Parts: sequence; structure tokens; C-alpha cells
Amino acid sequence: MMKRYCLFFLLVAGCSSQVSSRTAANQNVLEEVRIALSDVRQAYSEQKMELQLLEEKITKTKATAQPSTKSLEARVYQLEKAQQKIQTDLHQLSSHANQTTTSLVQYRNSISALEKQIGIQAERLNEVVKLKSALNSISKAIGSGKIHKVTSGDSLEKIARHYNTSVDALKQLNGLTTNTIIIGQELKIPE
Repeated sequence: MMKRYCLFFLLVAGCSSQVSSRTAANQNVLEEVRIALSDVRQAYSEQKMELQLLEEKITKTKATAQPSTKSLEARVYQLEKAQQKIQTDLHQLSSHANQTTTSLVQYRNSISALEKQIGIQAERLNEVVKLKSALNSISKAIGSGKIHKVTSGDSLEKIARHYNTSVDALKQLNGLTTNTIIIGQELKIPE
């Protein structure tokens, strides 16, 4: 029995040395696992911090981008309104230009018609001037074209004074031998 106890003891002692050697190995492994776990926890904590920083940046960017987007949309709307107004103004300007062109063509036609009428009037005026010149020539050739109709109270002397001529010139031009004249008689006046 003793042998058995010894053997048991040896076995226990051997086991305990194995257990103790296993315990030391387990403790080393356990320590390595703890260190690795601590490293993983540290890396996790750092990743978590980086993730929070990135989320904050994203939130700030969104907050900044939203008003920017809204202001850009408002600006685009304003530009569209301005473009519509410009198009309306251009349409009105085009319409006005067409009306102006039509009016100018009408004025040009009116001016052309007036120029033709002026040309015709100028020709007529030239004809009148020529006729007047011809009449002057004819009246000079015929003699004095002045005629005086005798009225009540007229005498040859009075008529001669009025036309700055002499009684003898009146008598000679009208073929009179005496100073007697009759009311209603027409006398030629010398020039």
C-alpha cells in the first residue's frame, strides 16, 4: 500500500509539477491573451474615436451643404426668373423693331410720294415762271397793259397826275383830240 501511496504521491507530485508547469504555461498564454485583448480594446477605442470624429465631420458637412444647396436653388430660381424677363423683353423688343421697320417703310413710301408730288409741283412752277416771262414779253411787245376805267369826277389831268404821265401822252395813246372823256370809257395808260 505504501507503494501505492508512493506511487500515488509520485503521480500527484508528477501531476502537480505538470499542473504547475501547465499552470505557468497557461498563465503565460493567459497573459498574452490579456495583452492581446488590451491591444484589441485600445484599437477598438481608437477606431471608435475616429468613427465619432468622421461622423461629426459628416454632420458638419451636411449642415454646411444644406444651406448652400438651398441658396443655390434660390439663386437658380432667381436666374430662371431673370431669364424669363429677358425673354419677354426680347420678344417685346423684337415686336417693337418689326413695328418700327413697318413704320419706316410706310414713311419711306410717303416721302417718296411727296418727293414725286414736289417734283410735279416744281415742274408746274417752272411752267408758270416760263408763262409769266412769256406774258411779260408779250405785254411789253403790245405796250402798256394798264387800263383805267373812267369814273365820275375823273378828268384827263387828274388821271395823268395819278399815273405820273402827261395829258398829251394820254391823248396820243388813246387817239383823243379833245379833253372830253365819258364815264365808263377805258383809257390806256402809257408806261
